[in-house]
Amino acid sequence: MPGRTPAAAAAVLTVLASMPMLAAGIAPAQAGGIFGPVVVTTTGSVQGMEQDGVRRFRGIPYAAPPTGERRWRPPQPARSWSGTRDATKAGPVCMQPEAGDLPKGTPQSEDCLTLEVSAPARPGARRPVMVWLPGGGFITGAGSIHDPTRLVTDGDIVVVTVNYRLGVFGFFAHPELDSSNFGLHDQVAALRWVRTNIAAFGGDPDKVTLAGASAGAMSTCTLMTSPAARGLFHRAIVQSGSCRTRHPAGAMGEGVPAISSWHPIETIQGTGQALAEQLACTDMACLRRKSAGELLPHTTRFPLLAYGTSLVPREPAQVFSAGEQAAVPLLQGNTRDEHIEFVLAVYPHGITTRQYAALLTTAFGSAAPQVERRYPAHRFPSATAAAGRVFSDSGWICPSWRTGREHTRKAPTYAYVFTDPSAPTPSGQPLPVHVRPATAHGAETFYLFDFPGAPALTTDQRRLADRIVGYWTRFVRTGDPNESGSTAWPRLGSADSALNLAPKTIGPINMKNVHHCGLWL
Repeated sequence: MPGRTPAAAAAVLTVLASMPMLAAGIAPAQAGGIFGPVVVTTTGSVQGMEQDGVRRFRGIPYAAPPTGERRWRPPQPARSWSGTRDATKAGPVCMQPEAGDLPKGTPQSEDCLTLEVSAPARPGARRPVMVWLPGGGFITGAGSIHDPTRLVTDGDIVVVTVNYRLGVFGFFAHPELDSSNFGLHDQVAALRWVRTNIAAFGGDPDKVTLAGASAGAMSTCTLMTSPAARGLFHRAIVQSGSCRTRHPAGAMGEGVPAISSWHPIETIQGTGQALAEQLACTDMACLRRKSAGELLPHTTRFPLLAYGTSLVPREPAQVFSAGEQAAVPLLQGNTRDEHIEFVLAVYPHGITTRQYAALLTTAFGSAAPQVERRYPAHRFPSATAAAGRVFSDSGWICPSWRTGREHTRKAPTYAYVFTDPSAPTPSGQPLPVHVRPATAHGAETFYLFDFPGAPALTTDQRRLADRIVGYWTRFVRTGDPNESGSTAWPRLGSADSALNLAPKTIGPINMKNVHHCGLWL
């Protein structure tokens, strides 16, 4: 989650925590006998399960438990085990606030650095790999709650979903610590595990795509700038977030200042020092003796990524500007109304026309009249809807598009906007009439992954989902989403277009006309 203050984090936690969070359980296969498939990894054998043409291995440790003296340290190698490890059940999710749609009783633990591998059951040559980093604002989320069956079976790829440390456990910093960004370190450790082990599951370690939505997207683009991650992945998919995602004053609530997720390490160390003082700790030994339960209430203070570190030496946006990020093919885009559920969360009683004008002044200062001319409230279902559109274009869509245009100097880049007002919302609640039609942040994840308990897709939605799965998995295979017979998706270049993904029509749109990106860039 983009965030800088505890108030901002708390105000939008319910939106971020309601990213799809329903356990994707699968019963062990019976047709092949009582034993599931067994794979030998560098740390030991794992026995998974096979169902519906997919072999799935769950709860595989990719690093040692980050507990005790390992809390707030980069991940250490996973311990080896003897015998065959049961890999038919998900591991605990990483510690996070009890909000959103985690099924009741979902185990949480600091000992959570596990991943899942899903691969086609049918024999074949080594298949390309997608490593998925879940969203949730760096505060909530887990890869283990995503069921990638359709990506695996329809796209003929291997999918790895990752759990990484969150909040105060994953992004805490302190002057006494040598490191920070522990959740990002976890992601790098998972990528190294994939490089070493994925061939045993039928995956190709030389064709790895790093992908994610929201916080997972911002993690992906950040790792595109990290020397430690260089060479560990060969393509990138960045959904609903970018290294330029920013929000002006007021966008995340009345009185909330401008927000970014990336800050100098010293800033986050100051936040960590303040927490230590609040907990009456004078050193890290004291903080490490605190229980997870004592620390968890403070997790919303750390939806933050540090730069000026060995892992992230420079602010990622500046790396993209300089053209020094990894030269990997990039597929990047957004939902049409990224910010609408955030507006509804922080302004639950709606916004009047007068409040809308004042909000624009708070956000954009002397440029507010120009913004209001481009986004007059009377052209929208309500002033609340107008605010959602302004903050979607200015903070999410156009910055993402700018990052994509910068990346075209390095490698093939493909931009999209997902537009399906009928799509499920991550909150699980229908959008109110006064902001419809709108397509909420994170809605496209329902078109890639299955979530038991989520509403079934309609015929039109499923048809669009099939098209999106096709584009995404072709990109994972080749670095190009195109295929004969599908609507052509041109590379991003000097033109102002992106591909609009909608139920009835898939085709190019002019970003300066539709999202006023000339105003925001």
